[in-house]
Amino acid sequence: MKTKILITVLFFTGVFNIINAQETIKTLGVDGFPEATDTGDIYYKDVNNYFTNFLGEWLYDDGTTYFKVTFIKMERVRMGPTNTYHDKLGCEYLLKINGITMYDTYGANSNINTSSIANHIVGTGVYDYRPNKIDLTYREPPLNGGCHRYASGNLLLEYTPILGSADELIWTRTNNQLYGDTTECNDGTQMDTSEFLIPATMVLVKQ
Repeated sequence: MKTKILITVLFFTGVFNIINAQETIKTLGVDGFPEATDTGDIYYKDVNNYFTNFLGEWLYDDGTTYFKVTFIKMERVRMGPTNTYHDKLGCEYLLKINGITMYDTYGANSNINTSSIANHIVGTGVYDYRPNKIDLTYREPPLNGGCHRYASGNLLLEYTPILGSADELIWTRTNNQLYGDTTECNDGTQMDTSEFLIPATMVLVKQ
């Protein structure tokens, strides 16, 4: 019996080692970023833990706008139909304006484990020469029940450690230029063409 167990363990260990041996691990932010043209089994891994400073809950509250966001590290996410994988930063958030909830992507409304781009703020844009900054792609949920917003943007986060106090996160969004006049999704659903609601610039405090 012990011999059978040992053989089984050795078999699965061998299979695991073969799979790992076939996969090339690249350091995210040092060896580049995942590309649609990548071939073979490649994993762009956050080896240097650049994401760590951004993780957890952050808060902005100016009395009118209340914005809470929780950043989460998503590991070994597959890139489309390829055998390329990567770590990326994702988030869930709650936005209230004058006490009225505008967005809530927590819990049952979470966008973390879905491929939808409707309300994604995600990305992998870290570099070894600026470890306290990360670039993310940016969208907000549609307000009209449509497929997603026509507008999109880019988000730069800068982690700022504060000695003797809570750390801060500088949030700077730039909007992408809109091209063409397409305001429908592939299924014919109308896109939301309204402006973003989350402030473009904020300083959030670590909770």
